Amino acid sequence: MLYPHVWWLGLLGHGGFYGVELFFVLSGFLIGKILVARGPDFATGGALPEFYLRRWFRTLPLFWLLLVANVLIDRYEQSVHYPVSVVLEQGFFLRNFASYRMAFVPESWSLAVEEWFYLLFPAALWLGLRLRARFDGVFLLTAASFYLFSTCTRMASAPHDYATWGEWQRVIVVNRFDAIMTGMIGAWLASRFPAMWRRSAVFCAVAGCLLLLAMYASLWRIQGNWVAAGADAFFARTWRFNLVSLGFALLLPGASTWTLSAENFATTSIRRIALWSYAMYLVQHPLSRLIMPRFFKDWPTSALQAWSLFATVLGATIALSALLHYAFEAPCTRLREQAAPALLRRFFHRPANPA
Repeated sequence: MLYPHVWWLGLLGHGGFYGVELFFVLSGFLIGKILVARGPDFATGGALPEFYLRRWFRTLPLFWLLLVANVLIDRYEQSVHYPVSVVLEQGFFLRNFASYRMAFVPESWSLAVEEWFYLLFPAALWLGLRLRARFDGVFLLTAASFYLFSTCTRMASAPHDYATWGEWQRVIVVNRFDAIMTGMIGAWLASRFPAMWRRSAVFCAVAGCLLLLAMYASLWRIQGNWVAAGADAFFARTWRFNLVSLGFALLLPGASTWTLSAENFATTSIRRIALWSYAMYLVQHPLSRLIMPRFFKDWPTSALQAWSLFATVLGATIALSALLHYAFEAPCTRLREQAAPALLRRFFHRPANPA
């Protein structure tokens, strides 16, 4: 029996899909802005190691900390013992590179996409620039190559029964670079055509909202008296990903030209949540696993327990994420500002770029 509150929670659940897709586009846009600003200077000897150091100091320490926490939770809560090889593969993002074999920390599939992007795209860009090619040409060619590669890999696997849109096409690293490349191309357009970027803000925002609404509607279908999950058809496994990314990219001109007129409680809260968001992404799932079986076992049959579980996990996630940010994540970021210049001076005889 499907209880009404479970149905509503399921209806809201696809917000997670949209949240990750937005994250991919924003990540591509922000990293793209950094790379475009560096321009031909990115071809210098220490630029690529510098990029790696700065990104990895930002993402890896907290992930590895939560990876250990998940191993301990499984060990002492469920008596599950993972081989060292599995933990290492999970820690270095190898278990969903070309197939999906996540043993634990399933939410880290999206971080794996990001980390492989951080590794491969800058290396390809750096190599192209070292061949003395022009920056804009190399940047666009590299972005287009990554975009087409992922789109084509999804199309090639889409006819197979195993390649479901949510549990295969969406979560395999090699299938998802095109989402990040959409943001990268947006960053190049914003940098090279700033006047056009600003003028198109309203039109693009309207078009982006309409496109995103249409794609969200495609996630569902009417089945009797209920709204059920949409068909897992070829479109869902291929082009819907591209169109959702495009929809979010169309919002970027308006978002990037928006300015804050006055600070208030809402804007401060949003800024702090954004600051803690990486930790929130990593701690929400283990917290749910600890809280739900102890205090909310009957949530599938009790609307009160279901919404209480949601509120409890949300509050605990925000509180723990804030603590982790200030106690661990921020110190690691500050260490980056000391370690990166020292390592670059030692091995490449050059100062670090502060960007």
